[in-house]
This record gives sequence, C-alpha cells and structure tokens, in this order.
Amino acid sequence: MPLNKPKVVVLGAGYGGLMTVTKLVKKIGVNEADVTLVNKHNYHYETTWMHEASAGTLHHDRCRYQIKDVINTSRVNFVQDTVKKIDKEGKKVVLETGELSYDYLVVALGAVPETFGISGLKEYAFSISNINSSRQLREHIEYQFATYNTEAEKRPERLTIVVGGAGFTGIEFLGELGNRIPELCREYDI
Repeated sequence: MPLNKPKVVVLGAGYGGLMTVTKLVKKIGVNEADVTLVNKHNYHYETTWMHEASAGTLHHDRCRYQIKDVINTSRVNFVQDTVKKIDKEGKKVVLETGELSYDYLVVALGAVPETFGISGLKEYAFSISNINSSRQLREHIEYQFATYNTEAEKRPERLTIVVGGAGFTGIEFLGELGNRIPELCREYDI
C-alpha cells in the first residue's frame, strides 16, 4: 500500500467523466489512489436524449439519473460543485466552495452547442444542450400552442418552428416534433 496515494481528480460527470471514473476504479486496487469526481449537478443526463425532452416526447426526468447510483461511492469521492479555475502549476482545482489538489487531472467538462456560423442563433434561439434548456424549449413550444386559440386574432407565427442547423440533434428534434405536433394540435384544439 503506497504511503502517499496519488490524487486523481475528474472534472465533469458526463459520459467521458463517468466512464473514466468507473473504469479506473475497476483497474486499480482499493488503496492505490484517491479518486474524486466533481460535477455541478448531482445527476448525469443523457445528451443523446435531449431532443426528445425538448420536443416533449420524453419527460426530462427520464433523461437523467443520480451520479451516486452510477459510481462506487466507497471508492470515489463525489463533490457537487462548480469549477472556477485550474491552477496547473499549483496542481489545484479552484471550486466555487473550495479547492482540490491533484496529482492527475482529467478534464471532461462537456461541450458547447454548435451554431454552424448562423448569425443570431446563439443570441435568439433556444439550445438543446442540457436538462434545463430542453425543459425551457418544451415549455415555450407548449405555451405557443396553448396561446394560439386564446387570442382574438390568430398569429400563425406562434406555430412556426425553425430549427437552425441540421446536425444530429436538429434532425432528431425535427423527427420528434413530427410525433409531438399532432398531439399538441389535438390537445389545444388547433
């Protein structure tokens, strides 16, 4: 058993971070390293299901699960916090509520939505990038359908949906809308 166990810190509990932690603890002995996983939420969400949550064909709670249910909590220290800074020379991660020192650091903090160079997309469009943005988009669409028949003058733009970009998420979202829009039309008498 090593006297000073190396400290392994993994930032982010997306697919990359979770796979790193789960595979690492399976490959090393119980006392070979101190492993810490840091994530701003206490849950992991399936990015590949966000288009369904955004369209309303899958409830957003079905797209996420608790991190403690995935990791071996006797071998991995989970810290729910937000990363503010990485001090490479000092080998420290500064968090919102403290700091962690490390010998080995894995940065798996995720990705940002792609705008495909479309002007105004970032500023004026909804994003399908996480649980909250997906919920916001779904609620916006439902509100537009709910409001359509309550106004004295019908505004067709309430029922106009434009998808910016035709990447995997945009195409999958359109497919889900193909299922969801007829349901919304029935529900709101359109």
